Amino acid sequence: MQHSGLLPPLFERLSVQADETPGFDSDDLAESVRLELVRLLNTRSHPRFSGRPLTVLDYGISDWSALQALRVDDRQKLLRELRAAVQHFEPRLQLSEIDVEALPGQPQRLGIRLAGQLRSGCRAWPALFLLTHGGDNLEVCLERLD
Repeated sequence: MQHSGLLPPLFERLSVQADETPGFDSDDLAESVRLELVRLLNTRSHPRFSGRPLTVLDYGISDWSALQALRVDDRQKLLRELRAAVQHFEPRLQLSEIDVEALPGQPQRLGIRLAGQLRSGCRAWPALFLLTHGGDNLEVCLERLD
């Protein structure tokens, strides 16, 4: 289906509006991304097969409750899951770094950091999100936005 040239495609209009809208700022974008990360990372998907492109049926991450924080292979597996999910389902966060480490003094718990750039149209802001355990779910906090 071709577009008529009278109106730009929806996503172009939305990104232009976001860049030109008075009152639109990095805090609004950061909060929107934080909420999407909460939904994404607290949704469990079926195990993925490498090499197969992700679809909407892959939304979320695999159950990682059985992974051991002290095992390097388990931390690497979770890191790959997180990177794939964020890159595919939250493109406004362009990841530059993910850290998955056992918490000091709590060897069965993980500390997770997602660092990168929040992007909207032609604009970008650095951001750091920290993931912590909050009962049965992961909580996502915005640590820094310069």
